[in-house]
Amino acid sequence: MTLNFEENSTPVRPRPTLNAMGDPLAERAMELLHRESGYYPGDDADKIPDPERFLVYRVSESEHAIMDREDRRDPELTILTSSLLNPRFCLEGWYAQRVGRLRGYIPRDIRRMRTRPRGPVMGIPLGNRVTELLQENGPYEKDLVQHSQP
Repeated sequence: MTLNFEENSTPVRPRPTLNAMGDPLAERAMELLHRESGYYPGDDADKIPDPERFLVYRVSESEHAIMDREDRRDPELTILTSSLLNPRFCLEGWYAQRVGRLRGYIPRDIRRMRTRPRGPVMGIPLGNRVTELLQENGPYEKDLVQHSQP
């Protein structure tokens, strides 16, 4: 069987369908990791970062996996879902430390390599998705709140 795959084709990231919850934790994690792409320990600073570098997906009720498509020498990392649920969790700092250690750097050197200020935190992606879905589908019959249309 031959798969027709064009080398320069743009990868398609699955998005939740209308009215679907999807995995907001994985989507937010990918957004944060892509923000720092090119600045992790061992990255080639001269290379243009791939906007589709990371894939984050749920592997169990309690864990998500992070796959870095740019450097396949690194194993996929697993992270506790409870960490991604923490609104104050800084994923890119956590990822930099883990990848740096895998690539042989010591923690002190990894912190020195981080030339950019600490990035945004996870926030509340589940709450944001619920709000999004409710706003897309409202107003609701017998809703006590009167919705005004812009």
